[in-house]
Amino acid sequence: MIHEPTHANSATERTQPSSPKDRIVSIDVIRGIAVAGILLINIDYFLSRAGQAEDPAGTDAVIRQVVDDIALGKFHFVFAFLFGTGVHIFLSRLRAKHRSTWVYVRRMIILIAAGAINSALGGIDVLASYGVLALLLLPLTRLPRWAFVVLGVAAATVPDVLQLASSLGDLQLPSLLFPILSFVRTLGHMMLGFWLTVLGLYSAATRIPVTGIFVLSFLGSVPIWIWTTAAGTGSTEAHEIAFRTALIPGLMYVTGLILLLRTRLGRKGLSFLRLYGRMAFSNYLGQTVVGVLALPLLTAHGHVSAAGGLIVWAVIIIAQCAFSTVWLRCFRYGPLEWLWRCGTYWELTPLRYAPESRSDSASQS
Repeated sequence: MIHEPTHANSATERTQPSSPKDRIVSIDVIRGIAVAGILLINIDYFLSRAGQAEDPAGTDAVIRQVVDDIALGKFHFVFAFLFGTGVHIFLSRLRAKHRSTWVYVRRMIILIAAGAINSALGGIDVLASYGVLALLLLPLTRLPRWAFVVLGVAAATVPDVLQLASSLGDLQLPSLLFPILSFVRTLGHMMLGFWLTVLGLYSAATRIPVTGIFVLSFLGSVPIWIWTTAAGTGSTEAHEIAFRTALIPGLMYVTGLILLLRTRLGRKGLSFLRLYGRMAFSNYLGQTVVGVLALPLLTAHGHVSAAGGLIVWAVIIIAQCAFSTVWLRCFRYGPLEWLWRCGTYWELTPLRYAPESRSDSASQS
């Protein structure tokens, strides 16, 4: 459930960042799935960057179409949605501790810098744009709730409608408008995540009809999958439909995972992704390092099929999950998460567990 902010009672509490225990487990799990899903899409980019230029055909085309249907745009939606969730939680805790909003601004400036580094390394980066959009989101949170909701829904839907009409229909849009629409779209996804978190989306006692949203988004996803299939396997039209309609299956993923994580089986079966999600920042940038440095070694020995790409993806995710588990048994934060936190609060946060808390961490892992 969402941790409601409590008011700080002392100067010490006002200057201390939140504890790693003060987390929402379901968000960590869903974030881990989103980071894994983003790599599922980006693996083709890394292979292409490593020198593999063949166009997919036959079985490769079918596999890549299935990946598009499952992942293209969907996990970027989930990632942006959870980013909006994180913005709400972070701002709530800042206000509870009577900290300046400049702490938030500094946090996003650091994220922008990290995104620039990721791009320089050769990765497909969203961090820099997320940091910029988070700064734009800050004044929007001061809007009346009805205005925030209307603006968020419009921002999340109108760009996709316009770009889909431009790609598949007769609508002509200026080329300069496309990057603006992409930014607006992502901002809308963040606003949806922010708003639904305010309403208590992750709480078991929420009034949000999570089951209803899941059913409706599932029913909406079925005709989208049919439409994508009818457009032709591997076609530009199928790719565009899969990407521009990602919000609907993306909502299905978020709400479906929330419902699944309310069950004992779901919590147990997905628990290995909790620590992976806690280190999402480190793992996201780590994927770029692996993609840029390791994948050229594979392509140097010949063509990597789509099925082979899935195996590479699975190996990377398994390795990162294992590393995250080992690291967080010894340390309170992931390596980049720790640097980000120190820069955010402009103070040196302890990285290692205190002796008395190590046993608690081990029992929670």
